[in-house]
Amino acid sequence: MLVRTLKRLADRYKHRDSAHQHLFEPYRGHEVISIDCEMTGLDVKQDEIISLAAVRIEGHQIHSGEAFEAKVDHRDRLGADSIVIHHIRKMDLEDAVPMETALMALIEFIGNRPILGYNLQFDLKFLDRYTQPLLGLSLPNRTIELADVYRQKVVSRQPDAVPHLGFEAILEDLDLPVFGRHTALGDATTVAMAYVKLMQRS
Repeated sequence: MLVRTLKRLADRYKHRDSAHQHLFEPYRGHEVISIDCEMTGLDVKQDEIISLAAVRIEGHQIHSGEAFEAKVDHRDRLGADSIVIHHIRKMDLEDAVPMETALMALIEFIGNRPILGYNLQFDLKFLDRYTQPLLGLSLPNRTIELADVYRQKVVSRQPDAVPHLGFEAILEDLDLPVFGRHTALGDATTVAMAYVKLMQRS
């Protein structure tokens, strides 16, 4: 996290007069964007993003009807293992867009609002691989890790507790269904639901 913070400061200075300067401005509102990426594998250096999704949260309301979703044209990198996990076949990517198009649309959707996710730093490492050569920056948004929020809420109520931070375990404790698991939109929406429920806890 410290490395990312230092990188954000350097990028902010470098882009102080660029078209992307607004991304570094402090966010003053009350919205959060839940994001998720699905990849062809787990190797940040070799695998590719095949779908992106983002859902806007305003207070305790999830605007799922206005969600962002894009499939990325990486049909040449789609192997049998990733098809089993994500259920995205090559034929499902016929209307997919280039990574640059999907990425710029995602950034426009997010703006400078905080980003929420589960295992968020992993997704951001993949996104950095594209934003760095394309824009010369890492996404500078404030980040919110769902597992950290859950741990803080549990420990505040039970100081001696050692909460299980697995995604399914968190959902089970919150009595939430698994919605579209291993799809970008499904995971982004489920994370949003979990976050809102945690924020409603005293």
